[in-house]
This record gives sequence, structure tokens and C-alpha cells, in this order.
Amino acid sequence: MKLENPLGLFFLLLLVPVVYAALRNYLGAKTFRRRLAGGEGPEDGDSGRFFARVFLHTVFFCAFLVFSVLALADISWGTAPQTEDRSGLEVALALDVSRSMLAEDSPPTRLKTACDIALGLIQGLGGSRFAVAAFKGGAVLAVPMTEDRETLEAFFLDAGPPAVNAPGTSVESGLETALAAFPPGTASHRAIVLLSDGESLENSSGESARKAAALGIPVFAVGIGGAGGSVIRLPGGNLLAGPGGRPVVTRQNQEALEAIARVSGGEYFSFREPGLISRLTDRLRGFAESHGKMGFRLAPVHRYRSFLLAGFFLLCASILARSVKWKKK
Repeated sequence: MKLENPLGLFFLLLLVPVVYAALRNYLGAKTFRRRLAGGEGPEDGDSGRFFARVFLHTVFFCAFLVFSVLALADISWGTAPQTEDRSGLEVALALDVSRSMLAEDSPPTRLKTACDIALGLIQGLGGSRFAVAAFKGGAVLAVPMTEDRETLEAFFLDAGPPAVNAPGTSVESGLETALAAFPPGTASHRAIVLLSDGESLENSSGESARKAAALGIPVFAVGIGGAGGSVIRLPGGNLLAGPGGRPVVTRQNQEALEAIARVSGGEYFSFREPGLISRLTDRLRGFAESHGKMGFRLAPVHRYRSFLLAGFFLLCASILARSVKWKKK
């Protein structure tokens, strides 16, 4: 549940003078009725019914004010698909910066190859906006959605494992951060380009890929690295060793990357494909053109109409409670 206009709740302070005035009115009417009855004795049936009507009128009216204020606060919960006109293209680049990306089976390293592919896309998709989500065991939004080519290029020229502290590789975190990079209410076509070797993605639940599919955001996965395996050379020159002291061998997990692309409605590409950047650029342009100007996004469901309807019935009940005469039994 979310308050779209929380300042509207300040109008609940109106209840204080309303309740105070109603209490004074009730006590004043009670005293006046007793004086008309000629004393301070017990109330007759007419007086009891009169004060019951006054009480119910006050309760219903105060409830009407409460629901009106809640409608003004514009409470929302849940989401629903909402159609919208779209133009242009926004691309979130999910870059794997785990240590396996330092392997040299795609010279000079997998990470450098991934950065070169990203730079080629940025240069080839003029007029588009880009964001960068860097991930290892966790993820960070390294560059928010922008058209600033200099900022984007500066990141990819210096990208490396220190960009994220968490060890391991979590594509779920990378995709979640990439999805969050798209600004709300955008009117552009949206896509994610995943640049990774797929290492350690076997336990991926695919939840982020399914979420991307539900939002109409395909994931175009680019697999980097060979299937034959490669050792990982750390920045100091030493090889990354496992628990037994033997060098760690890393391989591209093509199956995991293909599954992510398939579930999201995207496509898998190998870094070895001739003309990869041109093919991927054309595919992204074709995605935007094939979907025309109509798209959809998940928007919060505003519930103010329900509160207004409840307030209307409460207002009617307060009027009826005061104006309708109750018959004697």
C-alpha cells in the first residue's frame, strides 16, 4: 500500500473541530430537551430517539470525512497492466563484473570484450538512452538511464570487479537492478542486454526473467567465453586458485543464458558471431519497430474511487439518520 498524496492526511485534523462542535451540539440539545420536559428526570421515548438520530448522524458524518480524506490521500495498492504510447528506445546493460570475467579465452579478457560490445551498442544506437547495472554476487546501478555518451564510455573504459563488493555471480540481482533502472512513466520501448559468461548461474530461479517478460522487456543475452574452459588471471598476475590449490577453471554456461533470453522473450547471441554488434543493434531496433507505438507497463492501482463511493454512502446515511423520523413501537 502506498500514499500517493500523503499531505492529504493532514485534513484529518478537520475531525477535531467537527467532533467538538458535534459534542457541544449534542450536550446543548440534551439540556434544552430536558428543560422543555420540565426538569431533570429521565428522558422519554421521543428524546431517546432524537438523541440516537443525532449520535448516528455525527458518527456517519465523521466517517464520511475520514473516507473523503483517504480518497484525497490517493491510496494505491497492487498493480495492473496499463497501455501507453511508446517511442524511442531505452536499454539497460547488465554487465557481469565477477572474477570469472577476467578469464582470457576471449582476448584480452571476457570483461574487456563485454565492455567493447557495450560501447559498440552505445555508438550504434544513436538517440537511445542507456543505463548500466554492474553485478557479481550483488548488483549496483552504476549509471542511471541517460543519453550522456561520455559518462557511459567512461564507465566501460574502467569497469572491473571492484565495482561490486559481493563475491559470486547473481544474475537475478543484475536483472532486478536493470529492471529498476527504467524510470517510471517512461514512453520508450525498453530492453535489457545481459553481458555475461553465465558462470554460476545454474541456481538462477528465472524469476527476474519472468518479471521482465510480464513487463514486455526482453532480455538479449550475450554469452562471453568459451565452453572449453579457461583459468582466471587476477590483476596481480597470479591465477585464481580453488580450495585444493589448483587453478579455477571457468566455462561459459550457454544453456543458462539461453534460458534467460527464452523466458523473457529475448534472444541469445554468442560473442563469436560475425558482425555481433551490428546484428544486436539491428535486433534492438527491430524490436522497437515491430512493437509500434503501443506498449504497456505495470502501474499502481489507485483506490480513491472506492473511498469516494464509501464516503458518498456514509454521507447519505448521515442525512437519513437525522431527517428520517423513527416510529414508535
